[in-house]
Amino acid sequence: MIAYAPAALFFLLFGIGALRDPRRLSNAVLLGMAVSFLSLALLLELRHAPTLVAELTAVAIILLPALGTVALVWFLIANGMTMIRKEGRRPANLLSLLAGLGILTVIGLLVVAMATGSRRLGILAGTAVLVVGYVSVLFVCFVGYAFLYGRHRPRRDVDFVVVLGSGLIGGDRVPPLLASRLNRGREVSDQQAARGNPPVLITSGGQGPDEKLPKSHAMADYLVERGFPAEHIEREDRSRTTE
Repeated sequence: MIAYAPAALFFLLFGIGALRDPRRLSNAVLLGMAVSFLSLALLLELRHAPTLVAELTAVAIILLPALGTVALVWFLIANGMTMIRKEGRRPANLLSLLAGLGILTVIGLLVVAMATGSRRLGILAGTAVLVVGYVSVLFVCFVGYAFLYGRHRPRRDVDFVVVLGSGLIGGDRVPPLLASRLNRGREVSDQQAARGNPPVLITSGGQGPDEKLPKSHAMADYLVERGFPAEHIEREDRSRTTE
């Protein structure tokens, strides 16, 4: 049972952190550590498992990183292409695509280093693998926790629902990704209104140098055009970042 102690500790820390502030990124890391130690503890139990089960598990452990890398690269590139198609070619929208291509570059560098036997290239490739591996682990932790956090439902009535803005298309149009965010905010607001306590929906976002109006105004217009009560919307048009 001692093998499960680290997992239990990290699950406890995760629970405390999630209760204090479920928005913190550290919760994702703590959850990832807890799952990792739990997996390690379960692997130790394989010592008492039948030989066939142990062998199949060993094969799965070997294949999992490779398949995970392929899945991660595919996800990043596909997400990057979606961002470009729906949000435009702003630098921030290229990050996912560049990350996927970067991982492919590191893999290619590692293959070349192994094929040529170059010591310098091997050190460079090894360092790149460590950096990419570290970032990938953080990314997987974030995605896993985001999946759980997205299913979080407020247990109590709320007075405000805040929707953060993003860049506008053509300087005045809400892009699809932001539209989905607004639709989700409206769903939460409608759920609260059904309890008899309609909250104020705050659209948050200032005006960029290439935009014709503040993001919050475009977001509010989007909601009003689709039947959301204008009197339940508050425009916050002075913010510059989502921090």
